[in-house]
Amino acid sequence: MKIRFSKLSINAFLLLLFVLLGGCKSRLGDFTLITTKNIDLKNFNTHEDIEAEQVVGEDLKHIIFIFPTGVPHIKEAVDNALEKGNAYMLVDAALYHEGFYFPYIYGYSKYVVKGTPVKRDD
Repeated sequence: MKIRFSKLSINAFLLLLFVLLGGCKSRLGDFTLITTKNIDLKNFNTHEDIEAEQVVGEDLKHIIFIFPTGVPHIKEAVDNALEKGNAYMLVDAALYHEGFYFPYIYGYSKYVVKGTPVKRDD
């Protein structure tokens, strides 16, 4: 016995597969300056050319079955980016939230921060 699948049923299956396996990424905002440190902005020159590679920081938490391993925090993502860039602030930063969940199997939720680090003097 041969089983035939119609074009409609194949398309419906593929659409369902993409919906179930797809994640979601949202841009939450753009920031001229972002930091979690206490800094003095009186002597900060905003017109100075900052030449550094962008850094990416993230805070990721997994969802195993239906149990999350925690809640991601923007502060942790920013701190991670600052640490990677040996910086005290990021300029021209963008903040994203990304999530994925395959019901009752696995998922994740994370915040991602991308920006240009302003290096510390030490």
